[in-house]
Amino acid sequence: MTSKTAKKLSNFADKTYSQNHENALDPSYYVKAEMSNGEWHLARIIDCRLAKDYDPKKKRTDYSYEYYVHYKDFNRRMDEWIPRSRIELTRELLEEELLKKKKKKVEEHRPTNNVDDEHVNLNSKSITHLF
Repeated sequence: MTSKTAKKLSNFADKTYSQNHENALDPSYYVKAEMSNGEWHLARIIDCRLAKDYDPKKKRTDYSYEYYVHYKDFNRRMDEWIPRSRIELTRELLEEELLKKKKKKVEEHRPTNNVDDEHVNLNSKSITHLF
């Protein structure tokens, strides 16, 4: 059984929503979103659902949905469902940010060639000198 968090993360990684949402906002871009305190911050869209006041007789637009957003540089406890009216579009792609984080993580985990390292790869010549 998949947890809700894992499902949301996989949705984000695939850049698709959990279901087919016709004419919904593109989750591969950051948006400016209005927090409940009235401040606007950069956020990413994690998921969307039909708004409670959606009229099924009308064609679906991006305003037919509520969006679950994560505010950049804020704790996940601040994530929330917001209507389209509290979202402004940006042109900043999420991929650029993810690539920066991935590159930084790779550099942090790159092994150093310290002699004192317990995991140093020894070639066969140096092993014979040890005995």
